[in-house]
Amino acid sequence: MGKKKFKKKPGATLDDRRKVLREARRELAKEATGKKTTPKYTVDQLLDKVEEYTDRFEYELAQKFCQRALEVEPDNLRVLETTGTLLLELGNTEGAKQCFGRAVEVCPESGHSKYMYLGQLFEGSQAVDCFQKGIELMMKEKVAQQAKEVAAASGGKDESTVTDREISSAHCSIAELYMTDCCFDEEAEAKCKGHVEKAIAIDTQNPEAYQLMASFLLTKEDKEGAREMIDKSVSLWLPKAKELDGNRDQNRDEDQDPNKGEDEDFDPVETIPLDYDTRLTTAKLLIEVENYETCVDILEGLLDENDEDPQVYYLMGWSNFLQGQGFQGNARFYLKKAQKIYTKVKYEDPDLLKHVEQLLLELGTDDENVEDDEDEEEEECEQAELEIESDSDSDDMQQ
Repeated sequence: MGKKKFKKKPGATLDDRRKVLREARRELAKEATGKKTTPKYTVDQLLDKVEEYTDRFEYELAQKFCQRALEVEPDNLRVLETTGTLLLELGNTEGAKQCFGRAVEVCPESGHSKYMYLGQLFEGSQAVDCFQKGIELMMKEKVAQQAKEVAAASGGKDESTVTDREISSAHCSIAELYMTDCCFDEEAEAKCKGHVEKAIAIDTQNPEAYQLMASFLLTKEDKEGAREMIDKSVSLWLPKAKELDGNRDQNRDEDQDPNKGEDEDFDPVETIPLDYDTRLTTAKLLIEVENYETCVDILEGLLDENDEDPQVYYLMGWSNFLQGQGFQGNARFYLKKAQKIYTKVKYEDPDLLKHVEQLLLELGTDDENVEDDEDEEEEECEQAELEIESDSDSDDMQQ
């Protein structure tokens, strides 16, 4: 399971953020000075505030409202799970463990989410146990949902909360553990394969499950089987992603909104259901099965998301290098770019850098590329000089 990465929401000035902080602190202070028997906010209202401030990326304030909710009802399941989720996003894994652990003590036989989070926080057999309990509860919830389908079809409210994708992904998480932390356990190989097969059976459209099967087959040196599985995985999302990118590029060329024509209910996660790191793994698997063309398509998409990741440039260079003589120029370009970005962002992966250097040494120099490099360095120097002069002029004007 990929981890979420949050960025500060753009558009809010420092004064705006200070105003929000003052407002929230006043609200908390008012409640604190009120009568203990009649709090200003109910627990649900406090948690609504948590969601409000989380959506606005005001995590400090969200945490304060979580703390207040815990003081009011320390064993409220929603409070514990909301606080645990927020702490996890803030990087406080120990605090998150305590909240989810307490949620398990309070309500062990309902609510699968806490077990799924604990599965990510623990390692080895502990993690496996958490995921398995989560799957057990999801299956029970699914049965309950199915029992309500008749009512929903008759006009009743559909309260579905569990999806096949969630259950499938949980089986993938267990399979990954048997390929890593628990690889030396008894019957680890059979358990791994069994969970991947269950993941595919439960959700035949889950690209993560097919990708995991490809990884498993490569450990068994079944390259053809692995290629079939990774190709199936990619076919479930890459064509849609390329079509979407093509439409956006066309809109840009026509000076229109890049998102024009998209459905209002469009969900980018459904189009590209694999996170960034998982797609990096996809590219590596495609290199192993020698599907270089598709590998490059995926890496180009990753470059659109982050053009300062030396891993992506390295894999672009490596995939071109493996294609032979006619691709050496491309290989050299991307490997040199990987080398430059590695230094620029102070990346730390000595093995990656060593391989880049070995490949460049094997490729040798190219006179045309040497001239291009010199021109590029000269342009960078000129740009730096212009920026320095501009800064100097600004200082003079201020004085």
